[in-house]
Amino acid sequence: MENTLEKLKALLKNSMPDTDTEQITRDSDLLSDLGLDSLNLMLLAIVAEDEFNIRFETGFHPETVGDLCDYIDKAEAKTV
Repeated sequence: MENTLEKLKALLKNSMPDTDTEQITRDSDLLSDLGLDSLNLMLLAIVAEDEFNIRFETGFHPETVGDLCDYIDKAEAKTV
């Protein structure tokens, strides 16, 4: 869902101001394209859980922005 992608871009921009969010797509790799490390991923997960009112399951290891979007969209659909 495009809205989820735009919200994730905003979260990334707020938590990592040097990130060029205009270049982020669903195919962007969290590690190699965005340069996120394990701490950045954990912080992103925390703010995403608050923003989207969801909880990430233990063991969820997204590789791309699209993986995050899909997970969030499915988790939000379960809470409706």
